[in-house]
Amino acid sequence: MEGVNSVVRMHQGRHRHVSQGMLNLKRLYWNCRVFRDGKRKGRCPYDLLRLKLPNSNWWQLLQMEPEELEQNLLTQELAA
Repeated sequence: MEGVNSVVRMHQGRHRHVSQGMLNLKRLYWNCRVFRDGKRKGRCPYDLLRLKLPNSNWWQLLQMEPEELEQNLLTQELAA
């Protein structure tokens, strides 16, 4: 949750309601962001959780078909 609450608070300052879909989108974006400095530099929160995504670009992940993403994740899980 790496600071997502502060991002959501800014959004709530501009809009009265934050839908679950918007929260999911913000969470995906925030957790795919690579840290620019500090001890976690060059890694994103999903990397730190050792989650192997086919791509760390949140926009490209959104454009994948759900079945394709699920199959990719299952294939990686079986290979591990």
